[in-house]
Amino acid sequence: MTDSGAARKMTRAKLVILGRDNCGKTALCVRFITRRFIGEYDHKKEVTYGCRKVVDKEAIDLEILDTVNKCVGPAANSLESSIKWGDGFLIMYSVTDRGSFEYVSRLKRLIDHVKQTLGIPTVIVANKCDIENGRLVRREEGQALAADLRCSFFELSVAESTSSVEIAVSQLIREVRVEFNRHLLALDKCSRMLQMRHALKNKLTRSKTMQW
Repeated sequence: MTDSGAARKMTRAKLVILGRDNCGKTALCVRFITRRFIGEYDHKKEVTYGCRKVVDKEAIDLEILDTVNKCVGPAANSLESSIKWGDGFLIMYSVTDRGSFEYVSRLKRLIDHVKQTLGIPTVIVANKCDIENGRLVRREEGQALAADLRCSFFELSVAESTSSVEIAVSQLIREVRVEFNRHLLALDKCSRMLQMRHALKNKLTRSKTMQW
């Protein structure tokens, strides 16, 4: 996240897409950036996409990191590096894959552990809701999990809808903006306190000098 100077608006953000393989992470990235759907990918390494979007009438330059499933083994360190890099996180699962749903909590705990704080902007997205016959995770389960993890929740089909993808990612951008502004307020408060301490110190020094 960066400051644009006097306006102090967030002009850039780094988003990380997390989840098990075959839950639609790459399809979501491509759908969000190009508004097109491509169903088949041979995705074996991380890819970072760049784009400019307008959210709530404010332009923002995005870097979107499409990760691969690597929460265990030697490659787990790379996943932690990706989390350190990101400002906001979108965790995906497929409603047709129970394992990908159960993986969400693990990823959220990893985010909290790496960032060493709670309240990191995170959105949970349930994909493939168009495949009702193969559904293994009910919508209510996803909503309950998101509420427990204190995350926004969206159930959608990347294959069928551009607008639903845009709504979910835009919500993440809004949450990143809120965190950015909260951080600025904290910095301002810290700066004011330092100024007050400095002024008090100078006053005490002048007082002692006058006594002499």
